[in-house]
Amino acid sequence: MKSLCSIIVLFFLFSIISANNSYANERRFGYTYETSVLPNSAKEIEIWNTDRRGREYYYRRLDQRVEYEFGVASNVMSAFYLNYTSKTKDDNEINPGGNKTSSFAASISSEWKYKILDRAADPIGFAIYGEGTLGTDEYEIEGKLIFDKQLQNVLVALDFAGEFESESNVVNGSEVISEEIKLISDLAAAYIFTNGFGAGIELRNENVFFSNSLEHSSLFAGLTFSYSTEAWWTTLSFLPQISSFKGISTPGKQLDLNEFEKFQTRLLLSFHI
Repeated sequence: MKSLCSIIVLFFLFSIISANNSYANERRFGYTYETSVLPNSAKEIEIWNTDRRGREYYYRRLDQRVEYEFGVASNVMSAFYLNYTSKTKDDNEINPGGNKTSSFAASISSEWKYKILDRAADPIGFAIYGEGTLGTDEYEIEGKLIFDKQLQNVLVALDFAGEFESESNVVNGSEVISEEIKLISDLAAAYIFTNGFGAGIELRNENVFFSNSLEHSSLFAGLTFSYSTEAWWTTLSFLPQISSFKGISTPGKQLDLNEFEKFQTRLLLSFHI
């Protein structure tokens, strides 16, 4: 919590210092991507905080990201960022008694986004997105198709993403490599008010495959709020797990609390530099 407060304070200090008339590349949703890109040579610093909590046993995970984004060409942008993940969980499954264990991991990532169609000028906005992540014990490759449409004050966005992740863990003194494939779809809609505020809803379906077999599939849905100025923007999304279609661990509630969390909250803060 202290680290989050420090980030917020720093964000507002930098936003005051860096305030200018350049238009920021705001995001109106915490999880669903949009087709908009930064103009050529424009730059932003974007800070992520994603809090995940609530599994079958005690579990809390905090994902943090500091991202440097820049426009490459008129319809192309790229970014480099540092990722930091901390987990605290109950090891009841291994050692009954309620002991908690903590772990930390760091990685670096690069992303590229190419906007092909504009959501305002064309019948529908369309962009393709690619991302690669490399850590001390894992690597990940992600591709995404992004669709959106701006209808006056209403913004609708739809994403389809595929991820491949390979992670190594030490079990009983031996290295074990686990690989998984994720297929994710996001759907969101927001109303953008004239004073810069926005409010809407997001839906997210995550599917996890091991050895080409679907093992987990859950639906998340929640609210998103945003605020944007010419110099900075912020977005807050709360996404609880609504139902599970595969891998249910709580039959009475129809949730999968082995693979996914009960609640996810994401705060994005960004400013133009």
